[in-house]
Amino acid sequence: MKIGVISDLHGSFEDVKNALGKLISENIDLAICAGDVLYHGPRNPIPESYNPAKVAELLNNFPKRIIFAKGNCDSEVDQMIIKYPMLSDFSYVYAEGVFIAITHGHKIESFKEFGEKVKADIVISGHTHIPVIEKFENSVHLNPGSVTFPKGGSRKSYAIIKVKDGKFEIELKEI
Repeated sequence: MKIGVISDLHGSFEDVKNALGKLISENIDLAICAGDVLYHGPRNPIPESYNPAKVAELLNNFPKRIIFAKGNCDSEVDQMIIKYPMLSDFSYVYAEGVFIAITHGHKIESFKEFGEKVKADIVISGHTHIPVIEKFENSVHLNPGSVTFPKGGSRKSYAIIKVKDGKFEIELKEI
């Protein structure tokens, strides 16, 4: 199974279109979005191609299922136009023997402790806009970075998780 992971879209139509195109070209089976989907947020500039309604349309028409976790910039009004549940602080996926916990990350103090608590193999977050793969004793923390507003000297990015028979590989990729 191949899983595409994105986060921090912030309503940018062109950036989301590019990211989803990359996921399609990767021939993924499932997509995960770690939040901050439609709203640019009060600390970010308005993206050049800001169009939350069109971003919702892209996501709703994406040919693969998308699992969301709620970001700190997501709200009930966003759920009105996104067809998938997106307002849970935590979502979970069990794929071919690998347990994945998804959160935006703004409410987590330690991804290591959170992974241990929920017995996750992979903890996916967003929020910082910085791509990260952190390996702990019993889990891995993955932040795919941001599709729209990369920070910390990073570039726009996403991740691919390849899962087979209880084992997994994670790769960060630039858009």
